Amino acid sequence: MAKSAIALPFTVYYGVSSWHQTGRPARVRRVRTAPLPLERSTPTRLDPKHIAVIGAGAAGACAALELAARGYRVTLFERGQQAVAEASYVNEGKVHLGFIYAMDGSRRTARKMIEGALVFEDYLKRWTDYNAAAAVSTPFFYGVHRGSLMALPQLIEHYTACVDYYRQRAAATGLDYLGLGVGAAFERVPEVRFPHGINPEYIEHLLQTTEYAVDPRHIAGLLRESLAAESRVTLFTEHAVTGVEPSQRGGYRVAVAHNGETGTAEFSQVVNAAWFRRLPLDRPLGIVPSAPWSHRYKFGNRVAYRLQPDQLPSLTCVQGPFGDVVNFGERGFFLSWYPTGRTGMSVEEVPPEWDAGYSREQRMVVFRRSLGEWRLRCADLARLDYPETAVDPAGGVIYALGTEDVDHRTTRLHDRYAVGIQSRDGYHSVDTGKYTLAPLTGMAIADRVCGVA
Repeated sequence: MAKSAIALPFTVYYGVSSWHQTGRPARVRRVRTAPLPLERSTPTRLDPKHIAVIGAGAAGACAALELAARGYRVTLFERGQQAVAEASYVNEGKVHLGFIYAMDGSRRTARKMIEGALVFEDYLKRWTDYNAAAAVSTPFFYGVHRGSLMALPQLIEHYTACVDYYRQRAAATGLDYLGLGVGAAFERVPEVRFPHGINPEYIEHLLQTTEYAVDPRHIAGLLRESLAAESRVTLFTEHAVTGVEPSQRGGYRVAVAHNGETGTAEFSQVVNAAWFRRLPLDRPLGIVPSAPWSHRYKFGNRVAYRLQPDQLPSLTCVQGPFGDVVNFGERGFFLSWYPTGRTGMSVEEVPPEWDAGYSREQRMVVFRRSLGEWRLRCADLARLDYPETAVDPAGGVIYALGTEDVDHRTTRLHDRYAVGIQSRDGYHSVDTGKYTLAPLTGMAIADRVCGVA
């Protein structure tokens, strides 16, 4: 029997980015209307190659593109106005070589990040027109801040272990970190040679590394363009998934809300890659976090001010609640200072709508305070002259296991290896963990859907 459907007035949108060409945020362009079908219960078998992906962040977008490449039809739901936004858009973009995770003595987090870093470029090139030269930052310095949770000898021991593991995995896989040919390395910089006005009153020791960031706003634009060009992916923005339940026909029924309207559709498998409301969708299907969790709201400020490589360092302060500055050259720079930029923390299943709660001026207050802290530590920032209209004081929600903040030595937030995919009979819940892992996770999601071990 043919299936029947009631057409609901939902509209398909594709996010088309101009950021990586013009330096301006992407605007969502309405392409066409495509009603989401409300399936009636019939004996007709669900299409085994029609998959729902909830959440069009970096991991969800990568998964959708890989599934499409394998011949699946993907319906991609995103609660926001465009794909690859929020945390996937406003983070610092660091592709971790494991250095920052020195507090995880097992080194499982560092090893996990290195695995993600090695495939980051290779997988992105599979789905987009990624070019490392157009996206990378200057290489990172690591500044050991006074009051660090770890002393320099411990950090050097950890960094050495990261380099050793990277070399082992690079030799085994034949892969190269971001295609840059730099490998993984670090060296200590004597205080007399501290560059960029880095202040030894605050930064006790300095190490130069071969770790880089990629501009997440540029990557977001590339992923949006690929989603728009992929005929097997249908993207519904401003469509919030409110529930998932088993279907009588063997798959899952997905409930969706949009502009006051509600509807459902059925799919053979569902991937829950949502960042904001993943937990309440998981719980009725028997998937719960393995440990207590928290959501945090963190500012990741961007300044659209063209820089030369020697005008500002890419610098991460360790080890504890400090922050990052990232020099993206012509694309400007990123700046965060954790004690002022982490403005919200919740252990609720659904965190507050923090993003909607700040005015532009309130956001600028956070930026000015963060900038003030950084100017004490890096004099180069005081030499830059740009209007406040160049500042995008954006923020995003971070989910992680752990309820104590990063200034606690024993918090689970230092351990980010317990991430990945939990599955129950064709329903797959995804915790990406870190931006570094998004392409790796996207490929793993496709493998899981396809039944690849």
